[in-house]
Amino acid sequence: MPSTAAQPHQPQPATDSLYRHTLLYATFTATGVALALPGALMPWLLAHWAMRDSQAGLFLFLFFFASTGGAMLSRGSLTASIARGTACTALGAALLPFASRSTSYLAIVLYGLGLGITMTSTSLLQSRRYSADCAPEMTRLNLLWAIGACTGPWLVLHDGVLDGTHAQHVLLALALAFGLFSILVISFETNIPAPIRTHTKASRFTLLAAPFPLLLLIFCATGVESSAGSWLATYAHRSGESLGITIGAPTCFWAGLLASRILQSSSRISRIARQSLLTWNLVAMTAALTGLIFFHEGLLMLTAAFIVGFAAGPMYPLLLALIFEYDSSNMIFVLAGLGAAALPFLTGTLSTAANSLRSGLLIPAAAAAAMAIAGWSTSRNPKSPTYP
Repeated sequence: MPSTAAQPHQPQPATDSLYRHTLLYATFTATGVALALPGALMPWLLAHWAMRDSQAGLFLFLFFFASTGGAMLSRGSLTASIARGTACTALGAALLPFASRSTSYLAIVLYGLGLGITMTSTSLLQSRRYSADCAPEMTRLNLLWAIGACTGPWLVLHDGVLDGTHAQHVLLALALAFGLFSILVISFETNIPAPIRTHTKASRFTLLAAPFPLLLLIFCATGVESSAGSWLATYAHRSGESLGITIGAPTCFWAGLLASRILQSSSRISRIARQSLLTWNLVAMTAALTGLIFFHEGLLMLTAAFIVGFAAGPMYPLLLALIFEYDSSNMIFVLAGLGAAALPFLTGTLSTAANSLRSGLLIPAAAAAAMAIAGWSTSRNPKSPTYP
């Protein structure tokens, strides 16, 4: 995400600054919890609405596609944008427990749209405030988000059971929290500079100038992450595993993602690992997803889920940096969002067609294999921006 210079504004008291930072960090952490919840709740949602996997795939497609749309709508006053996003998320979360199968699609669109607006607007706001130290601030935000995503799956448990009534209470509590965030942000955040438009009428769509392997990588990276995060709990549940494994599988995935991003936050490690991420990291991701298909017993499933998350964690930030060498417009976020929406949908569609979620997981596994080939091609290209 390109950073912009912060506009001058009146200095704030130290207590106000601490309050503002706490509020925004808490909001961003909550978006991690909120994004992980649909996948963790999927076994209950499938039973609650009597959905087939293809219908659940459409549900996830709308969720991630709406989130992409929300990112595109983050404009104007960033304070007002965050307030709109949190209010929209609160409304979607409040509707989900009472929705029917047909109206659940509307509820998840509102939910995803609000999350997309909130995450993007908060990132833009903080990048503006920390224009001189944008990278460390973005790292802090991503780590807080990942902590929230790791916590989310365990919130749906009540006395060790995935209980429908408790799940509804969690969604209503989340709606209350985001509603409170909306009120607090709009009442406290004042005199925040409006976004600077980074694209003028003269801007051109230059994404096609990027090599095809790089475009394929960015599409599949978000798709594999969203598909694995959304379907792991359901896959573990259908494999006959205990509830701890059912919730532990997506948690291990998000924990792996968190661990890898912590490691990549070190500039020394990032420089050393940049080349290998496009080769061995993607091979490990492919192997782990393949292992999930053939070996789905307890500890093996948790280990494979962690490896998938660990391998996926640094890919998206790296690929953004590489593709910005060719195009810095927001079209790259559209492409990434389409990948995040398409692969969970295709996973559910294939699962229904084959009557097997194990077959459905061939979709993210095939995407990871395609990434490994594309990554090898990109790293071998002497003109690639991966070379100094």
